Amino acid sequence: MPHVAGAHRGLNAWLIQRASALVLAIGLPAFLIYAACQPVLDYATWRSLFEPLPVKTGALVFVSALLAHAWLGLREVFIDYVHRLGLRLALYFGFGVLYLACLIWAVDILWVVAS
Repeated sequence: MPHVAGAHRGLNAWLIQRASALVLAIGLPAFLIYAACQPVLDYATWRSLFEPLPVKTGALVFVSALLAHAWLGLREVFIDYVHRLGLRLALYFGFGVLYLACLIWAVDILWVVAS
């Protein structure tokens, strides 16, 4: 039987997709409960929420999980429905740059709160 390169790639993608979904399933309700319990959602409330390092780290993990989940989902859609290789690679590159920019922007937003 010939060796197939990347045979475990689908399993790894599946595991990352499920792990990121778990992070999102825990993080989003926690955030919504916090927001619902606040009498006023103004700038001071948001700033006080995101000032502690554990909250910043948790928010960064959440954003990273969201981007990983979206990347893997779009990757599967592109593999299934975009049959021209050049277009598929262009879409990978475009969304990769977009998601990297979103991650950098989230880091910038979260760490500016400390100043």
